[in-house]
Amino acid sequence: FGGIFRKISWVDTNTTDNVDLTGDAFGWGVNFSSNLKFGKDTIGRFMVVYGAGIQNYMNDAPIDIGVKNNFSNPVSPIKGVALPLLGVVSFLDHNWSERFSSSIGYSMENIENSDAEKASDFHQGHYALTNLLYHPVPSVTIGSEFQFGRRVNFRDGFNVNDYRLQFSFKYDWRKLFEF
Repeated sequence: FGGIFRKISWVDTNTTDNVDLTGDAFGWGVNFSSNLKFGKDTIGRFMVVYGAGIQNYMNDAPIDIGVKNNFSNPVSPIKGVALPLLGVVSFLDHNWSERFSSSIGYSMENIENSDAEKASDFHQGHYALTNLLYHPVPSVTIGSEFQFGRRVNFRDGFNVNDYRLQFSFKYDWRKLFEF
């Protein structure tokens, strides 16, 4: 379990007009995560986070504060508001043998956009992957991974899928320097 609470403030430095865009908002969030063993060779990894104004702590989310219309107030016709966010992660790691392992998983991030954001602003992201890794010796990993990503915009109807096949090699240098 984890949590965050913070104050976000901004100052309107333009003093040549009658509009004051100075403001503040509170960012907060709660996070729950767990690992569950499904036998000796399989581990499930799960996480959910919910909050507002915590987007910059996520990899894909763009902004913590959105603009909300406040046209009834001519001095402050717009306000900054902390945007609510929901994120979920679910992964399964499996060791097929001493030399082979795999992961498969999915994550999603959903932002509740404010009424004055651009139609093309980020609203939702999805990410999934699966891989097969080979460990010929303890300090070497070789593998391939298929990744899927999806972006959904706020309200312009745009969404796009992205697919990637990746091949990797890793050598753990720490093994070389252990005493």
